[in-house]
Amino acid sequence: MADQVLLTDEEVQKFIVDGVMSFQSGIDPSINKKIHELLQYSAEYEMPLGNNFLSRVPDIYKILRCPRVSGALTSLLGPNYLIHPHRAIHRSTPVAKKLEDFTLTTNVHHLGKGSTATSLWHQDGQSPLARARHHLPKYLIGFYCPHDVTKQMGPTRFKLGSYMHQSVTEITEVTQPDFVSAGTFMLCHFDTVHAGFPNQAKLDRFLIKFVFVRTSYPVRASWNHKENEWKKPTGTSCKDELTPAWHFVWNWMRGQDQNKNGLSGISKPNLSNHLSHQGIRVNNIYASGHSSELESLKVSLLRKAGLEKHVHEPFMDEQGNLISKGKSHDNSPRWNEKAVVMEDEAYRLVTFGEDAIDLLIEILMGEDPWMQINAAFALGELGFCNPEIIKALTLRLESNVDQVVRQSLDALACMSLGLTDHTFDVLEKLLKTSYPSWQEQLVPRGWTGQDQIRMNLALVLLNATVVVDQHSRIEDIALQLLGDPNGYASAIAAETLIRINSPTSLCAGIQYLSDRRWDETLRVHNKRY
Repeated sequence: MADQVLLTDEEVQKFIVDGVMSFQSGIDPSINKKIHELLQYSAEYEMPLGNNFLSRVPDIYKILRCPRVSGALTSLLGPNYLIHPHRAIHRSTPVAKKLEDFTLTTNVHHLGKGSTATSLWHQDGQSPLARARHHLPKYLIGFYCPHDVTKQMGPTRFKLGSYMHQSVTEITEVTQPDFVSAGTFMLCHFDTVHAGFPNQAKLDRFLIKFVFVRTSYPVRASWNHKENEWKKPTGTSCKDELTPAWHFVWNWMRGQDQNKNGLSGISKPNLSNHLSHQGIRVNNIYASGHSSELESLKVSLLRKAGLEKHVHEPFMDEQGNLISKGKSHDNSPRWNEKAVVMEDEAYRLVTFGEDAIDLLIEILMGEDPWMQINAAFALGELGFCNPEIIKALTLRLESNVDQVVRQSLDALACMSLGLTDHTFDVLEKLLKTSYPSWQEQLVPRGWTGQDQIRMNLALVLLNATVVVDQHSRIEDIALQLLGDPNGYASAIAAETLIRINSPTSLCAGIQYLSDRRWDETLRVHNKRY
């Protein structure tokens, strides 16, 4: 890989404020043209390829590996980031007639026939099933434009600074470019509110979506870092003043321990001036505080126990078939199978650092699954490799509630340096564990709780490859995951084996990928074989 072009302090700070950035990849124009032509051909003559389209159009990897794109990803996610197995082609076909009243803030689905996107405002759901909504930059979405996109073709709209928002409300501070040149790459925090826009031109618009994942907690800044002090950069468009939250994210990305007594410098009484409803909520989470607040946070959180909020409540049609939305589609704090907003108290407890550990372990060891999920989430955000934390989370892997197991795995993936032999024993046992409830189809696409457990387990193994002493154990478990019926889990297991880089792991990983080779030179009309 060529030398990466890392982001500057100001570029990272602007991303923290707006949650969105856009830049030219700098790739040869002929590559963009080739990619666009093959996407057009595939859309016209071939079945939808879903997550497999990268094998159909492998030149896209030249975009992902170019110095500008890989440098931005390294800057925001660290050097060992994962290209998530989920990716999608967003095709927007021309609408039948021009729309006079569709504005930047309109929230209506109105795209041309055969489109594979939406013009509704939304925060993305995770794939294959839900995981928590993180305020910290752990998951990013990337959008690649292989061709010029004019205003008439309907470029994607973004609500700036919205990635910490609980739900899609108050559609203001919207940005939409007038023109997007071929080769442009856009990055946004996974939970940024965004929407497509009707295509009122004569040509299809293609946009390629990727997901990128952080695999290790930052110990130092991974960009071209010069100045430690947080500065709100000029040119940002987010009007909410969320300095406590931005400062928290900045310090976390720099690998700095947070103030045990919360953040200082902004007091709660002055936070509500000129803020949106969501802005007030975010600043209440990250405002200065004192450890004396911990007990009241615990009491407030435990009031939410006993409400069965860990239970996914799907919508059914009149015939009893699953339909796409769950009853929690408004993103209120409860479990759903898109992405889960935790209780505000859980996000707030994270700001107290080590002072919150004992309290969170106590809640994790309680009986209520929703409380266990929130405590596991908060401990994962803290990311401390504390033996007592790892012991408690490992115990929760033995729960029969798949949501608890999934969130505990997510938390353990943040503590790869401290995983014990006992944890690996339980992980291996988990591969052979199942319950009838884990086999139930949770979404119309067919995924089950067990599918997501296996994927989350694979991510724990991947993140743990930085611990060389555990390579043999990780390899043994990853080899078992290669044959998993969930392709997300097996793809991550293959990446794990390649990162271990032993003769046996490389052989297994390469064999897995070789067996799934795709010949992108074939066409339906000629060169079929």
